[in-house]
Amino acid sequence: MTSSPDSHLVVIPTYNEIDNIPDFVSEISKFNVSVLFVDDNSPDGTGELISKISESNPKIKILNRPSKQGLGSAYRDGFGWGIEKGYEFFIEMDADFSHRFDDLKNILEVSSNFDLIIGSRYVSGGGSQGWDFKRKLLSSTANSTSRILLRSQVKDMTSGFRCYSKKSLNEIKYQQTQSDGYAFQIEMTLRCVEKKLSIKEVPIIFNERRVGKSKMSKKIIVEALIFLFNNGIKRWLNLKII
Repeated sequence: MTSSPDSHLVVIPTYNEIDNIPDFVSEISKFNVSVLFVDDNSPDGTGELISKISESNPKIKILNRPSKQGLGSAYRDGFGWGIEKGYEFFIEMDADFSHRFDDLKNILEVSSNFDLIIGSRYVSGGGSQGWDFKRKLLSSTANSTSRILLRSQVKDMTSGFRCYSKKSLNEIKYQQTQSDGYAFQIEMTLRCVEKKLSIKEVPIIFNERRVGKSKMSKKIIVEALIFLFNNGIKRWLNLKII
């Protein structure tokens, strides 16, 4: 089954990514997709640069927000914008080159076959490059813990490289999610599992960002742990989450 390429919207939250934007736009413009950057009033001028690029590149869109409001909030606003504009498929991707364009091609090829496609580091052929031992341990532990507590077969619960169909977003009531960091990806995945939607994990290689500063923080980690604890109890007691 295939879908029209222009039915795909790549949603990319940005905050202080100005050094990555020119090369990223150059690469993603080779794909027949629309791209929505959701910028949280980046002090480094990321939003202004994207706005200027969008004037001459019709594939590039921007949603400017007044302040830094978090990853989950950015995706909720981006999904809402895209649904209103009539897009059918929504791809989450980072602008820092941690997600490879070869893997984007693979996700696009099967985008219309499943409700949720996850670019997975933890299936055969997947992995990460440029991470130190501590980072790898944190990621693998987070995913293992998520699978156990939430009783899920999904191997990469925290991946930020994925594709949702509009149907799946509406069914899981994405607007009602409340998480922002890692927990947002876990919450969205769990909602798809709860609704028994079709989920496919495809292998990706995750690269360490080229330039700029990681947005990972203790607050994001604590949020994920609280989410896992609260919803893990519900899953083991067979209580509904949605």
